[in-house]
Amino acid sequence: MKPVRQDSILIVDDIPTNIKVLVELLSQSGFRVAVAKNGESALAKIDEIAPDLILLDVMMPGIDGLEICRRLKANPKTQDIPVIFMSALSDVVDKVKGLEVGGVDYITKPIVHEEALARIRVHLQLRKTQLKLAQEEKMAALGHLVAGIAHEINTPLGAIGASIGNISTALERLMQKLPKLLTKLTAEQAIAFFSLVAFAQSAKPLLSFREERQLKRAIVANLAAKEIDNAETLAAFLSQMGIASDLDFMMPLLQAPDPVSIVETAYNFAIVQNNSRNIKLAVDRASRIVFALKNFARQSSTGEMVMASVIDSIETVLTIYQNQIERGVALTKEYGSVPSILCYPDELTQVWSNLIGNALQAMNYQGHLGIAVFEQAGQIVVEITDSGCGIPPEIQDQIFEPFFTTKPMGEGSGLGLNIVRKIIDKHQGTIKVASQPGNTKFSVWLPIVRSQ
Repeated sequence: MKPVRQDSILIVDDIPTNIKVLVELLSQSGFRVAVAKNGESALAKIDEIAPDLILLDVMMPGIDGLEICRRLKANPKTQDIPVIFMSALSDVVDKVKGLEVGGVDYITKPIVHEEALARIRVHLQLRKTQLKLAQEEKMAALGHLVAGIAHEINTPLGAIGASIGNISTALERLMQKLPKLLTKLTAEQAIAFFSLVAFAQSAKPLLSFREERQLKRAIVANLAAKEIDNAETLAAFLSQMGIASDLDFMMPLLQAPDPVSIVETAYNFAIVQNNSRNIKLAVDRASRIVFALKNFARQSSTGEMVMASVIDSIETVLTIYQNQIERGVALTKEYGSVPSILCYPDELTQVWSNLIGNALQAMNYQGHLGIAVFEQAGQIVVEITDSGCGIPPEIQDQIFEPFFTTKPMGEGSGLGLNIVRKIIDKHQGTIKVASQPGNTKFSVWLPIVRSQ
């Protein structure tokens, strides 16, 4: 049976008697305990063990508790660790100072054991809940992406499978008819035959049923006017090939002894060529998706800052959302010349995924999505604009707060945009929103940093 993990607590205090009391209390209550007796050793210990919670004395020589907390909250690696201040001072102003620098609570000395344990357990549970919700938010976003990816992969695979079947049938028919046909064609007819194949290859693909029917009627009328037999059968092949109703270049074939067999052979040629082209397009599309996934996985495998392209990160997300975009979203991209920056690429990908996903949902996958990337005042600016219903002015200041959501119960934890803001803060950037019905714009500003 896997042992239950004990929560770790770091005590930062310079008074031995206080340390002794707290170590005994916390150890007996099932916590793992570490101790630091001054600010410098506390910062080193926090970096070493990453405790689940910190009990921090306010009044210490050297770096005091308030300054330690400021540094912790300024560091992306430690900013989410809850800090409970301890002090003999009970003045409200001192408590406010502690909360202003990022403390979550305050314990007044001498410490009341039951109260201290209750506060510690509450804040540990709050942290676990926040981490769990943040993870659920990530998994929900990942699940959304995976659903899109499954469709994106299946679509080209289905196209490849259908095209291979068409090619196989067409090749079988070609092998039966082509050798004999070529021996019978005159030079003029051979030129007309391969011209027909070339026209079919370059014709407008995927005519609608209505367009094909209209084209067939025009071809039948043209063939009848030229007194060509089997007009209906010939028109069926030619319309499926997308051949226009101007048939003068084909007259040597149409006046041959068996024009239906000749045109059918050209039709099978066109099937092979067009379906081969479809396979290439499908393979290219699948390759782009696989590349995006490999890029996403490679970025997610490291927690270190690396040089990366913001535009590449956005393109990765757009590739994964391609199926949702193709439902009815007009996408415009305006990419300026911007440098790569030192960043956490996987986390920026999460930012774009959240903002683009929200934009698509706000439009119900019907509307306009605009993405602009440019450099301004030493920063990279990313603007994501959608034509959705907009964010009411009275809640625009709240959307980045934890647990705030406008979605129905069960459809979101309200942490998505809060996580986005934390990631942007981690990059020393800013995020702004401007919204009215039909036009919502999120602007992300990232400083151009090339070295740590």
